[in-house]
Amino acid sequence: MFCSRKKRLIFAAILSAGTLYASTFFSGYAGGKINFAGNSQSDSFDPDLKLQAFFAGQFNFSQNSWAHLEFSIDTDDLLSDSVFKKTAASFQIDELSYIIRGNLATSANYFSAFMGTYDPIGSDVFLQRYFSIEPIASKLTESYMGLAGSILYPQFGFGIADILRFNVQPMAAGAYIYFNHEDADYFVLNTDLRYACVYRYFSCDFAAGLGIPLANQYKGEDVIIAIDTLYWHAGTTLLFGNNYTNSLFIQAGIHNVALSAKDMVTVISPEDIYLLFEPRFVFQNFHLNFSFYSLPAETVRNLLFVDDTLGVDLHLYSTSIMLGSQVFTIGGHLSFSIPNKTFVDFRTPTKLFGDGHSINITPYISTPFLSGELHAQGKIKIMDIATGNIGKSFSIDLGYRTKF
Repeated sequence: MFCSRKKRLIFAAILSAGTLYASTFFSGYAGGKINFAGNSQSDSFDPDLKLQAFFAGQFNFSQNSWAHLEFSIDTDDLLSDSVFKKTAASFQIDELSYIIRGNLATSANYFSAFMGTYDPIGSDVFLQRYFSIEPIASKLTESYMGLAGSILYPQFGFGIADILRFNVQPMAAGAYIYFNHEDADYFVLNTDLRYACVYRYFSCDFAAGLGIPLANQYKGEDVIIAIDTLYWHAGTTLLFGNNYTNSLFIQAGIHNVALSAKDMVTVISPEDIYLLFEPRFVFQNFHLNFSFYSLPAETVRNLLFVDDTLGVDLHLYSTSIMLGSQVFTIGGHLSFSIPNKTFVDFRTPTKLFGDGHSINITPYISTPFLSGELHAQGKIKIMDIATGNIGKSFSIDLGYRTKF
């Protein structure tokens, strides 16, 4: 009888351990959206249906080792021929990484090997992973492209990283070494340093580094390594306050600033500068964000609420509107933007509106649905209505995101 009871206890313990391991073995985050809008290049109404989607997963091999996988997809018009025939699409593996944690007396050390975009500066992924905070990134830069959404500079390639997360203070510091092909002709060796902290009324994430093109020729002769140009890059995310107080959110980044050994001249292109300045105000159950932005065109293509590179945006929303027993987030964006311009173009205001301008109203609604969030929005382009382009003046997005 005692032996039988002992067997039952052992069997129950095995089941409990298996259940515990299974619950931490895999977790994921996925989402997708469809966009229905008139083709901006067509003179008549020609509807486009496009899809953006991403998948992110974490595989836990033990308490101190795990892997991340994320990929995204962005399609062309699904209605150009037939949704049941081949459609051109961009597929990208955003992150593939393996992390090992070592617990020290006053800190935890995270060593990782990665391919793709790892803890990109510009998103709040780093702060969420190492400090377990709620998202603080601007809602203006939301996308359904995962890590391929809003980044200050492309921390992309294959390499290694080592992050030290301190236990006494909410701070982390680390270094990255990775290769990519940002230079059109040669591989580039990148070395970055990073510092981050999260306090009650202040959060900061800062990274900076150098890119070194590894040329194999010098004056027409083959050499092992020749370096005649350095690229430096930097980016920061700052939040003064927190999600529950009036606050100020700032993001700034610069990329591909060339320093040539020939003439020691630093070349800065305005298109490689990222600026977002966003005061946030809280009025009981309502939030009001006012944003000024100057963003690279490559970033704008991935965003949900931004169409042009330079502009201002007024965002009013509430996250706790009850309709029956269902909780809704309801809000809207009013934006004024200018295509193909940056903040540098303010120096010549007479040429600022050479490519026209846009005034958009974007109401949206979100609500919990099943195990995720359902999001719907419509965009009204006032300037297209004013010029008679009714077919191009409306668009609809329907998206869904879920964690599992």
